[in-house]
Amino acid sequence: MNKSFAYVNLAIVLIATVLLGLLFIFSIPDGNVYTPNRPVTDNWFYNGGASGNVRQDEAADPESPVFDPANTISMYRDIDWSTFNGADLCFTTNNLTFKIYLDEMLIYDFHPKLLRIYGKYYGEYIHVVNVPEFEGSKRLTIEYESLLKGEWTSFRGLHAESGAQYFKGILYKNFWKFILSFSALFLGVLLVGFGMFQNKRPLKMIETVALGTMTIILALYTHSGTHIMFLVTGNPAIIRLMEHFCLVLLPAPAMIFFAAMTENLNSHLVKIILWLVTGNFILCLIVLIFGITDFHNLLILAHTIIGIGIGFIVFMFIRELKLDKERDNRYRYMLFGFGILFITGIIDVIRYYVPGWVDDTAAATRIGLTIFFIVLLIYETTSLIETNRKSMESDIQARLARVDGLTGLSNRLAFNECEEVLQNGESGTCVIVQFDVNDLKKVNDRHGHLEGDRRIVAASDAIKATFGNFPGTWCFRTGGDEFMAIMTGQDVEANYNEALKLFENYIDEYNKTEKPEIPLLIPCGMAVYESGSGASLVVAERLADDRMYARKTELKENYGI
Repeated sequence: MNKSFAYVNLAIVLIATVLLGLLFIFSIPDGNVYTPNRPVTDNWFYNGGASGNVRQDEAADPESPVFDPANTISMYRDIDWSTFNGADLCFTTNNLTFKIYLDEMLIYDFHPKLLRIYGKYYGEYIHVVNVPEFEGSKRLTIEYESLLKGEWTSFRGLHAESGAQYFKGILYKNFWKFILSFSALFLGVLLVGFGMFQNKRPLKMIETVALGTMTIILALYTHSGTHIMFLVTGNPAIIRLMEHFCLVLLPAPAMIFFAAMTENLNSHLVKIILWLVTGNFILCLIVLIFGITDFHNLLILAHTIIGIGIGFIVFMFIRELKLDKERDNRYRYMLFGFGILFITGIIDVIRYYVPGWVDDTAAATRIGLTIFFIVLLIYETTSLIETNRKSMESDIQARLARVDGLTGLSNRLAFNECEEVLQNGESGTCVIVQFDVNDLKKVNDRHGHLEGDRRIVAASDAIKATFGNFPGTWCFRTGGDEFMAIMTGQDVEANYNEALKLFENYIDEYNKTEKPEIPLLIPCGMAVYESGSGASLVVAERLADDRMYARKTELKENYGI
């Protein structure tokens, strides 16, 4: 039944995922809806009449004079209304401020004022400009200034297109990137929570939390290339800042995770990385607070620390191999995923410094994250299964340690724990019942210990079938032929009286049916105890014992045994 509920939830998740996917696949059902999409990247002219074009996909030439911060550039293009009928002017820019004119009329002005915390550049911005309706031919002019020189400054892919369709195209293009980053973020949060609240072993807790933190940082870093966060926030500057600080912080959890996994947390290499990351973080904050320079100029320092961290991890890994420790397959899986992630990260760092390769700064890392994500699922799933298996085995052993092997009742250890609960628990009335099997030694002497064990089992069955059927009652075998029952709950004394009648009838029926040579006689005595009162439970147990022995004597006299 429980599996059925799990399958129901799985089916719901699958349906929701399919519906989400449909959002990015199908347009409005009416196939006659017209959504124009006309590139307007050609036929542009610069000041003085030189021809040019706005780049469609590739990055700008870093040596191009038209993106020099020392110049204010104008470029223009003649258009007619048929180009923009039912469409907007859609494009992206990198670190440019500009104005757009239709003849002499200003139709768009983009000069964002950045807070100091965002640095000096805003990053990549997506624009959708509404072009007013006009007749005949007009001149579209873009007058712009570059915030810096190089391939981080550019116009990209001007289109005459519906703004909604343009945004949909961005979502469609980056959907799987977003799903990967979001899934990694969700998994990272789960790992951190699981590590903090579920793992009881300190080393395993540190390993899991560090792994979750590293996954969250990688997810946030790769989010920056999906454009989804921009569509949600409209603030590329904070995305740019987040991307940089993710790189600054990344070496710390990565180093801690690997050190915890290899049991090398006390290594000086870990402390060196933590100090380097802390110093770089403080330096970036100082640069931001005082506006000394843009934090982008410190990126080489973050890359250097990442490189040092990778070197340290490789060194620790080689040392682990030399120690020839026994490791299970989960460990090897994790090292494989970790290695792939490092290699793809190095590729992205190299791409950053090679002109024309920085269209998506996290492209290779995203591939590594995909592989790492799969390996991580395998690692954590098998780890969870193994942990649950050991936990179940531990629980079974704990239960077996508290169960009497012959009768199946709780044993003396369980009774001692119950005593502690009653002594220190909440207030309430309970009844302590002491039992003793008469003439067990005589049964053993005449018929052997096997028959004696049967007599003990018969006694336990009688106690379970009567007293044990009342809610809030625990039954114990506390010694060879000694048993105890503790009754709790409302009307406990009335329950005891009813249970006692059932118990005596059970014994009488047993003796009539089985006709043992030596009748089964089980005297019992009771005492009332106020749980949580601070009174000694031993006093109540002694009273129950005294009353049981009085009953024992009475039964011997009645049966003449």
